[in-house]
Amino acid sequence: MPLPDAIKKSPRVYTLLQNLDLENLSADDLADVGDPIAIEEANEDELRRLCLVAFARMVTKGSFDGWLSAGGATGNSAETTAWAGTDYYWEVARSAPYGAGTVQSAGFSTDMFMWPFISPNSGNISEMGIAINSGVVNTVSICIYNDTDGLPDTLVGYGDFDISGSGTVTQTSFSATLTLVKGTQYWYGLKSSSANQPNLSAISSDYTPSLGNIPTYTLTTSSIGQSLDSNVAYGASVPTTLDPDIFTFTGFVNRLCLGLKF
Repeated sequence: MPLPDAIKKSPRVYTLLQNLDLENLSADDLADVGDPIAIEEANEDELRRLCLVAFARMVTKGSFDGWLSAGGATGNSAETTAWAGTDYYWEVARSAPYGAGTVQSAGFSTDMFMWPFISPNSGNISEMGIAINSGVVNTVSICIYNDTDGLPDTLVGYGDFDISGSGTVTQTSFSATLTLVKGTQYWYGLKSSSANQPNLSAISSDYTPSLGNIPTYTLTTSSIGQSLDSNVAYGASVPTTLDPDIFTFTGFVNRLCLGLKF
């Protein structure tokens, strides 16, 4: 039975593929047949036949790669892609799905506060950048942690920044090779080495999503639960493993702007 409203004779698809079976039909075979067919109404019958053969091939081979996944992405569908080998940063705080776009000056507690992000690339981070609004005598460690069950867990590595100056400061030397996997969730955090509170560029907590559980009485309150307090104090060293039993989700802590290069 021909396709609805289609002419019975196939001038191209069935004619060129009639001596092949579905098990041995390759993607290249389909591409060779489909390549000359222009996408226009006059070729609708042949385009439908080509799709029918392609689908029958997938059923026969048991492979639906590319049909049931979003373009080969390896994780969160909201991930974005970093541009490698350019002068652009991939900006963690503004990127989907946790980011927002309203940048402001922000004073940070000296506890290590943390925020999740989805890696845009698979590869090694070559540079980090942060922006100082008002310099203080302090060296901060920008730390990246692996995620386990939606919480920060083991340390990937960190870079140290002297924030006594002003403007954008960068770091290309890290405690370890910072290797990330595209589409995978990680956490980044800011840890101080002194009691002098950093003042850095950040995304206002009024515009970033809640991350965790909140008290029932705060359902009508803004800026609740946008960051995770690891309860690692400024006098402690950067932990290789974090303790989830002491985590708290807190509001009114802005999301640190952090630029990454791969």
